[in-house]
Amino acid sequence: MEIVFKLLIASILSFVLYTYLGYPVILFLLGLFRRSSELSGSGELPSVALIISAHNEERIIREKLENSLKIDYPSRLLKIIVASDGSVDNTDNIVREFEEMNVVLKSFERREGKSATLNKAVLGVEEEILVFSDANAFYEEDSVRKLVRHFSDDRTGCVVGRLRYIDSASYVGRGESLYQRYEGLLNRLESRLKSVLIATGTIFAIRRELFRPVMKDVANDFQIPAEIASQGYGVVYESDAAAHERSTFYFTEEFNRKCRIVTRGLTGFSHLRSNFGGAFRVYQFISRKMFRWWVGVLLPVLYIANIFLIHEAVYGLFFLLQNIFYIFALTGAILRRGHIRTRIFFIPFYFVMVNAAAFTAIVTFLGGRRFSSWEKAETSRDVEENQFESPALRVVEGKKISKRVEELNKVT
Repeated sequence: MEIVFKLLIASILSFVLYTYLGYPVILFLLGLFRRSSELSGSGELPSVALIISAHNEERIIREKLENSLKIDYPSRLLKIIVASDGSVDNTDNIVREFEEMNVVLKSFERREGKSATLNKAVLGVEEEILVFSDANAFYEEDSVRKLVRHFSDDRTGCVVGRLRYIDSASYVGRGESLYQRYEGLLNRLESRLKSVLIATGTIFAIRRELFRPVMKDVANDFQIPAEIASQGYGVVYESDAAAHERSTFYFTEEFNRKCRIVTRGLTGFSHLRSNFGGAFRVYQFISRKMFRWWVGVLLPVLYIANIFLIHEAVYGLFFLLQNIFYIFALTGAILRRGHIRTRIFFIPFYFVMVNAAAFTAIVTFLGGRRFSSWEKAETSRDVEENQFESPALRVVEGKKISKRVEELNKVT
């Protein structure tokens, strides 16, 4: 029986190693045989429609529009569209104050979710390039130019920008920032192959004629790149096109957000697997997403299997290391809002939290539950005055938790 547990442990460790290290190495090796495309800095700029998804965003929509109006792009070629999904607060009235500044409000009375709202918002848009954004994502001034320059290559259909999190005092925010750096590495490696798997929902651009209606229970940043790839166009990454967003502060916000992302990802793949852009992109999804999500399921199996082998020195040491890791994760959970900031604690905490969310999402998906609307994280809408004005912004220390968020009295 011991040999079974040893094989099980070896298989799980190999699975985890491939998921986090093996897949990036394979992408790197494949990229060695691909040339980088030459970007043309000349030529006529295309017209652009910046589409901002919003639902009850009165706390931040004014700052978002002020930021959007500072984008370094000819105003005659840039239209800003706010797609308001059944907002019942003051969002629509605030947007109307900007209508004389080439800002268009598309307000829909009944809330149907982000995907359904985008489908309606795109109708009638004549601009050549569509850029998708969220109300809490603030662009650097040259971001749109950096995105659209890739469309000088007729083979490129989608360009994915980079999301940069403002530093947070919480371990949740610091862990998410580290996670995004890893995702950025994968995007760069996949971009060499012109096959970035998933877009950054807060900042990505496509050719208008390639847009297809998004399914209600599938994330637009998941479906749109897949369908563009299936039409024979490349999906690339532009790390210099940056959007800044405050990370979530509360554990429960981030946990629930991760659950929704994984559930919608599984839903999307179940719908699109036969039209995902080819066998290689299916391989990418399985390696980059599916395997990573299943790590959360396998970690408890690894721990239990190790218990039966602790009488052997090597496995006893491995069991000890696992316990130390989980103790550090628990310490990170206790300190997550404190002033002690060290990767020794927040990396284990965030790793365990993300995998627990993935485990929960898999159970949710298998149980038949789906998400058609998005629930925004309230603390990601808290910004300091003038915080996003500088296009050279990198990291801002500190936090600001609004009175409204404090009143939520969330249990974390």
